[in-house]
Amino acid sequence: MMPHISPPAGSTVWVTLALILPLALAVAAPAQEATDERRCTGQSHATNEERIASCTALIKSGRYQRANLAILHHNRGVAMRTKGDLGQALDDFAQAIRLDPDYARAYADRGSLRLVQHDLDGAVADLDAAIRLDANDAAAFMTRGNALDEMGNFDRAIADYNEAIRLTPNFAAAYFNRGLAFRRKGDLDNATADYDQAIRLDPKNAAAFNNRGIVWFEKSDFDRATADYNQAIRLDPDFAAAYNNRGDAWRAKGDFARAMDDFDHAIKISPQFALAYNNRGLIFYQKRDYERAIADFDAAIRFDPKAADAYDNRGNAHDDKGDRNAAIADYNEAIRLDPKNARFYYDRGIAFRRDGDLDRAVADLSEAIRLNPQHAGAYNERGYAFYQKRDFDRAIADYDQAIRLHPRFAIAFNNRGNAFDDKGDPDRAIADYNEALRVDPNYASAFYNRGIAWRHKGALDRAIADYDQAIKLNPTAAAYNNRGSAWQAKGESERAMADLDQAIKLDPRSAEAYINRGNAKRERLELGGAVADYTRAIELAPQAALAFYNRAWAHYLAGETIEALADADRAIALNAHSASAFSTRGLIRERLADYAGAVADFRKALELDPAFQQPAEGLRRLKAGPAASR
Repeated sequence: MMPHISPPAGSTVWVTLALILPLALAVAAPAQEATDERRCTGQSHATNEERIASCTALIKSGRYQRANLAILHHNRGVAMRTKGDLGQALDDFAQAIRLDPDYARAYADRGSLRLVQHDLDGAVADLDAAIRLDANDAAAFMTRGNALDEMGNFDRAIADYNEAIRLTPNFAAAYFNRGLAFRRKGDLDNATADYDQAIRLDPKNAAAFNNRGIVWFEKSDFDRATADYNQAIRLDPDFAAAYNNRGDAWRAKGDFARAMDDFDHAIKISPQFALAYNNRGLIFYQKRDYERAIADFDAAIRFDPKAADAYDNRGNAHDDKGDRNAAIADYNEAIRLDPKNARFYYDRGIAFRRDGDLDRAVADLSEAIRLNPQHAGAYNERGYAFYQKRDFDRAIADYDQAIRLHPRFAIAFNNRGNAFDDKGDPDRAIADYNEALRVDPNYASAFYNRGIAWRHKGALDRAIADYDQAIKLNPTAAAYNNRGSAWQAKGESERAMADLDQAIKLDPRSAEAYINRGNAKRERLELGGAVADYTRAIELAPQAALAFYNRAWAHYLAGETIEALADADRAIALNAHSASAFSTRGLIRERLADYAGAVADFRKALELDPAFQQPAEGLRRLKAGPAASR
């Protein structure tokens, strides 16, 4: 969720002149001058322009000594600030301080103005001086606390708010701001307590209800968050931020319709509310309406060009839409705007991984981990990048860390299981899949992957049971394909054919399903149909050595020896480490009476797999032995 900013708590102090007149001017001031003094010091109602004019007239009169001139400059500075002329206000506060270096109020107000201008160091320096001169000014402590809070120095900010509250125990704004500092520090319980107190002291403070709602949201208590946002809206029906925040709570609860209504309302109240566009874009994104999501993220960026989150979110929408270049451009901009945000590196790392650029993926995910060592998701994603690089040990190490940080991380257990299985350890793989399913009993992928591990162990019935469950939860082409292959291994060709037909129906471009269905047809001696399926697999995946190998077998069984030899040649060209392909080509060459070629192929097959009986039998038939050892 995006950060929310509390309204500034400040006060306007008009300082009355302690008149110290020059001895030569011991006559009464003219009536106009008396009017100007009342206006300049706030003793009578006046517009800012009138107040500024009166202060200016008094400053130019030459009647006032340094201490009172300092007050006049200070008061004109206050009027300038209220008018919005911050540069002139700053000049007047500086002049007041030059005239009276012990003028605490001038330091305090200049510090407050510098805070508004985001000159945080200057603000703290001025407020230090104000507090040194007047250690009983609760407002100065609170304003310095605000500056320290913006600097991220939460402990010192809280100490200042503590002092403001000690000096003024019913200072509702100090409780409010201390609550904000506690929340930013991650101390949500103390934040809640402070907002409780702020609300007790000022029950009509809509902002306090709104901010307490944010704390409930961050504690994942979405019902109490919604209740507080409701109250904030009742107190201030035009409180756009409260509508936005309530929309966020509805979104977190999965109630997208009510969330959308609230974001729409926030935008209606405040048509340039970048955060509301961003959050509404997230609803469209979650609904996979990427075009409308991108349109909202565009608006968020248009109204706030420094909204790094909006760039990152738009990057996610572009990436899921398949526009990888646009996605990476957005992630780059998000990182430029906020180079210490781990999430942006994480998202860009995923995009690089999806694009097959695994080295850059690992680099970005490593940076995400450096910035946030508690980011379990980054360890999981980096583990997946290592897995895709076939570096199973480093993948497993990352999954270990992801699980240590998040012991109920079902995806990490599943992914670690895949690494163990591909590493040749199906027992540890099955243990991880079991744990993933304990955490999430409806995790279809874990059932699917555990089925593969059971298949590797030769436990066909248990594999089929897991594929059954995977299909029940998520009927994918891959699950039907694998169950069909398992049925075929059990010799149940009818059930195999039914599953493989369904796999192809669900994914007509699955080369693997065509290969497996070809195998089932070949076992039934439907050789023409088998060749047709292998041919379709080759059209879909021209580099699929297994499709050429199996079509070679079908041609061989059909007596089509020349076609079989061509396919075996191609299978070996694509995968020169397949003992089965060399052995099959040896059989084909034997049939063609190319005995020397057959012997060479059988010997190569035995070199690749010394326990393979088919080529050994071939050599015995041809009265030839294995190749001599070197």
